[in-house]
Amino acid sequence: MRNQRAQKENGTALIDVLYVLLDLISHGLKRVLMVYFIHGLLQVKDRYKNRERWVETGLVFSLLAFYMAVNYVPFMKVLFYGSEEGLVQSRSSIFPVFINLLFVMAYGLHFYGGKKRNICYLLFTACTLNELVMFTLHSLFVAIISGISALMTYLVIEENVFILENFYPIFSVIQFLWNLSFHVVFLVLLYKVIGSLKRNFAVINREFSHVQTLFLFVPGIIGLCFSVMLRSILYTYNESHIGFLMDEYPETRFLIPLISGLCLISILLSAVILRKLVESSEKEAMVEIYRNRIGDMEEHMKDVERLYDGIRGMRHDMKNCIADLEILMCKERESDGDYREEIRGYLDGLCEAMDELDMKCNTGNPVTDVVVSRKIRAMKERGISFACDFLFPEKLGISAFDISILLNNGLDNALEASEREKNPFIRLSSYCKGNMFFIEIRNTFTGSIQTSDTGAVLKTSKNDTSMHGFGIKNMKSCAEKYYGTLRCESGDGEFLLAVMLQGKEN
Repeated sequence: MRNQRAQKENGTALIDVLYVLLDLISHGLKRVLMVYFIHGLLQVKDRYKNRERWVETGLVFSLLAFYMAVNYVPFMKVLFYGSEEGLVQSRSSIFPVFINLLFVMAYGLHFYGGKKRNICYLLFTACTLNELVMFTLHSLFVAIISGISALMTYLVIEENVFILENFYPIFSVIQFLWNLSFHVVFLVLLYKVIGSLKRNFAVINREFSHVQTLFLFVPGIIGLCFSVMLRSILYTYNESHIGFLMDEYPETRFLIPLISGLCLISILLSAVILRKLVESSEKEAMVEIYRNRIGDMEEHMKDVERLYDGIRGMRHDMKNCIADLEILMCKERESDGDYREEIRGYLDGLCEAMDELDMKCNTGNPVTDVVVSRKIRAMKERGISFACDFLFPEKLGISAFDISILLNNGLDNALEASEREKNPFIRLSSYCKGNMFFIEIRNTFTGSIQTSDTGAVLKTSKNDTSMHGFGIKNMKSCAEKYYGTLRCESGDGEFLLAVMLQGKEN
């Protein structure tokens, strides 16, 4: 008898140890999945760049340590649950859940950079997914263990000898396998949901605006509120009686997983819808970019046509001009008169006509000559002083058309900004370093740089904001084509737009 009792106690102790290990491993993996979710979507602050792995590891272990303290340290169990026995009423679990959520938010805001609302959304969603996946599976697994318990009870009533002799070890093994199955299915489902959500956000690859963040937050808030409500009423303990919500209201066995599942689906759908909207917006932006490029080509063609028309007209008029000059010279010889003033006036008019066809700036390429000359005329009309030290990089294999897009949009932005300033000026310069080509456009600017909510483009002062941003996107597109970058700075009364392009090796 003593041996049987000792074996039973040893078996109980072993089962308890296995439960603790299973519980800690499962919760540790949940925290790892949270880190997997935010990894790549959030970037650590610059001062922690070389310690990103430590930041992620710290989040996992700090959350696991909090869970262990609340559920395994007697003092903490009394503090959070009101009893050394631990969680005896589901309502008591609400407070630790909120403490866990607040800690995750604070940790993320301290170690991760970017928009605070984006950080809060991703971490809040990670915690909410954990709750919703649990309640989605909870009813199903409760039904499974209830069925197994009913079967075991039936076999006992039928006096099955094997069951009667081995009831405790059999039921202990079944319970452990049930717990193991729950944790495995939970982790697999959570991984699938997090993976799907992460793929959608990775495609979006941008910071969210206020409206987009609110759109994403709402399903998660609804899901968290639902899980808090369930925790407050799922089961209660009164003296010796434990009351289960699903026993008192059987329909909740179906409604709880249904609503939890719908909340999960709504969180996923909100990300999918936002991704579709962003993709659609980017397609429209690309269409507009190509329209702008076509517009730039049309303007360039008009300038070239105007130049060639002028040249053809001058060729046609040159014969008449020469004939007129010969007549004036003959009259001077025949009458001994002085027609020098008439000849000088005639030649001055001819020079003025030639000046109209002359390029205002020699950049080393006819395409960029036309672009810069057109902008010089616009600056002259608006009273803006201009200095040019730009030379086209012939040997780097960079398309003249792409350079013209950069110059067109960059100088247009400089014109728009400068005409509102006192003593406006614009300076265009370029230089090469190895196979790198740099373009700098400086203009008078006494304001400050403001970015849009998405952080993607500068805010505009134009009345028509619907067309804003396409110039910058055009320039970014050209820069990225040559593995380059576009940078904006302001200070000392001027604005700097710097573009770096990578050309071919010499």
